[in-house]
Amino acid sequence: MTSPDRTTLAQGRLSLIGVLTQSIGFMGPVFSVAALLPLVVGLSATGRGAGVATPTAIVIAGVGMCGVGWVIAQYAKRIHLCGSLYEYVSDSAGPRIGVIAGWLYYGAMMVLGASTFLVLGGLTQTWLRNAMSLDIPWWPLSLGYAAVVVVILVVGVHVSIRAQLVLALATIVVVLVFSLVIVYRVGGSGEGLSSEPFNPFSVGRLDLLYGVLYGINMFIGFESAANLAEETANPKRHVPRAVMFSLTIVGVYYVIVAYAQDIGFGLDAQAWKDSVFPLEALASGEEFGSAGFGNFMAVLIILDILAVAIGVGVASTRGMLSMARSGGLPSKLAELHRRFLTPVWGAALLGVVSCVTIIGVRLGDGIFSRESAQPGVLQPQWSPAFGWMAGFGGTGLALMYLVVGAVGVKGLWRHVSRTKLLIAGSVGVLVSAGAVFGAVYQAPSPLDTVPWALLGWVALGVVWSFAARGRSPRQEGVADEPARKSGELTTP
Repeated sequence: MTSPDRTTLAQGRLSLIGVLTQSIGFMGPVFSVAALLPLVVGLSATGRGAGVATPTAIVIAGVGMCGVGWVIAQYAKRIHLCGSLYEYVSDSAGPRIGVIAGWLYYGAMMVLGASTFLVLGGLTQTWLRNAMSLDIPWWPLSLGYAAVVVVILVVGVHVSIRAQLVLALATIVVVLVFSLVIVYRVGGSGEGLSSEPFNPFSVGRLDLLYGVLYGINMFIGFESAANLAEETANPKRHVPRAVMFSLTIVGVYYVIVAYAQDIGFGLDAQAWKDSVFPLEALASGEEFGSAGFGNFMAVLIILDILAVAIGVGVASTRGMLSMARSGGLPSKLAELHRRFLTPVWGAALLGVVSCVTIIGVRLGDGIFSRESAQPGVLQPQWSPAFGWMAGFGGTGLALMYLVVGAVGVKGLWRHVSRTKLLIAGSVGVLVSAGAVFGAVYQAPSPLDTVPWALLGWVALGVVWSFAARGRSPRQEGVADEPARKSGELTTP
């Protein structure tokens, strides 16, 4: 049924591959390996990490996130609305708590989305300077990326998903092949392949714990397939599978790449950590790569971040649409583009927030202090703001996982195995709390202000929940919705 105010998304366009691509694209496997994996190794404010046992830490983190994923997958079988986690919390804890949770979740996504354009502009500026001797300021490049992503979001979900599929698949395959080449060369060197990276006792228990906590952040975004429930041919089947498949596929990928880097640095955790960007270091080095291949790897990382930006945009615009339809946000955000049936005002809001952020960072000379560990050497103008915004967004999403794991026990109690639910819910709460702890504990300035900023944002959400129309979310799409006809199924 199409609503008269045109708030119903185009239905039945996506297959399992389409929704799976959304989750994997949001997770940004190549970007996570480039920027977050070093934290798992030990390049963090605490100075602690899993070191040589990093592959083990990733396995443990992945298994833990499967607890959250299982709870979300069970909800996805019952509720087929684009609000995803917001709808799940509303179903279990009521519309007012749902509005607060949605305010946190999609606010964090909006900040995370804007931050991707900062790093896209910055990394592109660096690549143009190194590879082509062109010096173009980062901020017009960032504005250009924001414009491209907004256009893709408006044109349609099939275009968004195809763009993510091409970008993510190309980058993942190249990095995976490169990692396998490292494994092959090290294995054929005469010394054989070491099993030490999979020995949890090869590092101290506390160091392994920190590695696990930082590793959890590499899986953030796996649940975003649920935001496409209304545009999926068979949401009851495809969305739960996409959630669990994305965790499994990306988890295996992380383990392979981490193991390759581990042995590529000769099981020397200090050298691995000191490289700062180990993926680029190995790609640029003479042993496994070259300067040209290092530049090529930099392009792949940029493309993967672009896929992340699209994924965040798809998820956040549809989430805000769902909240607006049920009175949790201004009704304007529930209106769709007349031709493309996409959340045009949500895309416009993302574009405005991103452009204001980019210009603000440029005029404010980074906003936060640009001092680096090296005296007299300043960070790039975009870098401090990106780090802070990524910390805010990632921690906010981890908090939402904690909420879903907690309220999921109540909401799913009569619908699934209670033993499985208690185990999955407990694991979900535990690992999500660990991710939040790992993100804020001993955080350096300005990241030490992230918890206070999140607290203030949640407080605003509480105030808004009383001002908003707190009526219950629509019930269309809840359990036992019949599958659409096969003729409505299209590829992404």
